Amino acid sequence: MFAARSSAIAETKSVARHKVLLVSCYFPPAGGIQVQRALSIARYLPQHGFDVFILTARAAVPTSDPELLKLIPKDVEVHRTWTLEPPFYLRKKLWSRVSKPDSSSTARPGLMARAKTILARKIKQLLSPDPQILWYPFAVRRASKLIRRRGIQTVLVTAPPFSSFLIANTLKRRFPEIHLIADIRDEWIEYILKEFGFRDADMAARAAQIERATVESCDRIVNVSATSLQSIRSRYPEQPGEKFALIPNGYDPASFSAFQPRPHNTGRLVIAYVGTIYKPSSPKAFLDALDGLPQLCSAFETRFVGRVAEEFDRRIFDDRKSLLRFTGFVPQKDAIRSMEEADILLLLWADRFNIPGKLFEYLAAGKPILALCPSGSDVERIIQETASGWYADTEDPIAIQRVLTDIHALQRKFPQNRNWEAIRRYERPNLVAEYAQLIRDCGRP
Repeated sequence: MFAARSSAIAETKSVARHKVLLVSCYFPPAGGIQVQRALSIARYLPQHGFDVFILTARAAVPTSDPELLKLIPKDVEVHRTWTLEPPFYLRKKLWSRVSKPDSSSTARPGLMARAKTILARKIKQLLSPDPQILWYPFAVRRASKLIRRRGIQTVLVTAPPFSSFLIANTLKRRFPEIHLIADIRDEWIEYILKEFGFRDADMAARAAQIERATVESCDRIVNVSATSLQSIRSRYPEQPGEKFALIPNGYDPASFSAFQPRPHNTGRLVIAYVGTIYKPSSPKAFLDALDGLPQLCSAFETRFVGRVAEEFDRRIFDDRKSLLRFTGFVPQKDAIRSMEEADILLLLWADRFNIPGKLFEYLAAGKPILALCPSGSDVERIIQETASGWYADTEDPIAIQRVLTDIHALQRKFPQNRNWEAIRRYERPNLVAEYAQLIRDCGRP
């Protein structure tokens, strides 16, 4: 019996583990919410019988959180390659000089403006679909070596940046036997292209071409929100429905295991926004609504914990009637501490296609959420199903003021009837288990 059991164990150990290459331009020590999805896959996928290899860029990013490196399992190989992309702040500075008129120039204003317009257009064409295209040759070369030498069976590419799709498509052409999965964290065609100023017809056509090639070459297309899934599915009705899957973003329960509400002793209601401030998360509607309640606004203190994007107009914070505090970017553990000290967690989101990753960390914190989001959006639906707070349409200042008035009237006696069963649906170990099953299904006839 013992010999038979030993033989069975040896046979089990001899079975080769499925090997997955995760291609993610952003990965720790880069910080912020943009790395959390790739990090969670790297952290939990090996528990499901997979050998995981990471391919990422040595890119200069706006935020860094070295503590996240401790969360990467030791048996996960991380391969970092060079990129020709300039450091983040240098790139922003150069682009600002090219794209904005120079009022100090002695040249004829019209001539200078036309020259800058032409130069900006050429740069956009060169760096299409995004500046991270400069990582492409290095990524393809290293990925090809890893596929050959490590016997990679599945390649999972997460985007944005959407130039990563070019890497995916090239690898599929070179290695048609691999299973290819495209993980789409933001809706590209209907949102990114339209909302961030890339209205150039050539760029739109280029994006559509890349997306179609990706959809056609991939075995699975994974989206993080129901609305973005419906959007891309509608563009390719000829593709089989089983090719498209929904695996939302989530939160890591281990990061919140020691979460403990802390008193702030300010005498005010502290509302905390934790994350980057940029166009979709503009606090203008919130601040305007608060200023419109002169009898109440002094009772609130709003804390902004995170980076304010360089292109965002900071003048909206000027001359406000309520108290505002700015912390700047902090590592994840400090961001969580700022949640512990808040009475309300503020979610600002004007985009109906995507769901901000911070929503799920807010859910894990268990503090009441005030979400300003489009009516009928996925964000509103999640707030409803989890009973985690209040929501108001970003376009309805009266509704925002009504919610703020209701919050103040509660005197911190907030409802505690959260739907924790629905919230735990978004725990990352559970979501990665879904990913593991999806990868297995890709290999089945």
